[in-house]
Amino acid sequence: MKRVHVTGANGFIGREVIARLREAGYAVTGSDLRASPDVRALDLRDRAAVVALMGELAPDIVMHGGAISGAMLATDDPALMFDVNVMGTLNIVEAMRRTGTARLVFLSSNAVYAEADTRDPVPEDAPCGAADAYGASKLAAESVLRAYAASFGIGVVALRISSVFGAERVTPYLISQTLDAVRNGAPIEVTDTRSNMRQFVHVSDAARAVCLAVAAVREGFTPVNITGGTYLSEEQVVRLLLAGLPAPALSVIADRGRHDDGRVGPLDISRAAALLGYAPSVDIAEALTALARPIVPAITPTS
Repeated sequence: MKRVHVTGANGFIGREVIARLREAGYAVTGSDLRASPDVRALDLRDRAAVVALMGELAPDIVMHGGAISGAMLATDDPALMFDVNVMGTLNIVEAMRRTGTARLVFLSSNAVYAEADTRDPVPEDAPCGAADAYGASKLAAESVLRAYAASFGIGVVALRISSVFGAERVTPYLISQTLDAVRNGAPIEVTDTRSNMRQFVHVSDAARAVCLAVAAVREGFTPVNITGGTYLSEEQVVRLLLAGLPAPALSVIADRGRHDDGRVGPLDISRAAALLGYAPSVDIAEALTALARPIVPAITPTS
């Protein structure tokens, strides 16, 4: 029975990953900043504590999902973003080097890719160059892992995952903000196909991709794109989300100057299919509609 340790075990993706790994027969341990039943407390910034825990648990594989998981969570404290996402990753892989764990699955992000002038599909060898602290922290973490893979023989699969959605996500994002607006009868402003195209993946597909990566044996550093298979404007996402609900006041604009999934084309997931056997299984439209079903909208004018 392979032993897998999951960092970020109490997180949105981490909880789903642990459930799926246990169902598949792995012996799973977890850590997070705050302890919970079956999850150990671990501050990724504390190298001595990370090394001690890895030495105690002796996992065969680490699934490193512990991070500040989005640009919106530390906008006024970029140093914290780098401390957790870069130094935390360094501490994990250094602990693996010291204690003999040879395989790592890393939750990276499509935020590592550089902005592009076209909407051509984006393969893993597309230019990288993040435009914000979150994307830069993920790209820097990838650089650390690439060096450890080359120098110390640690096999790393870095999953460059697009925006993850689902009923239990607690961080604010387009879907939750839209549903909050519906509850409150507030107007909604979205962009159309001229800017800010979105690439969502359901948490169950993201977790399944992680489990496939845990099962795969890869040498060196291998980045792999993971997405839900759609490439939609904010307007298209919101109209799918609100299908069947009384229409709120919806304003459609060209650009807000913010590009939540980067100014890039759709992620190419052919490598995920070839190396991991991954293909998205969740119908995005159906999943969005299901999220909105429990919402009771306030009375609001239509537009």
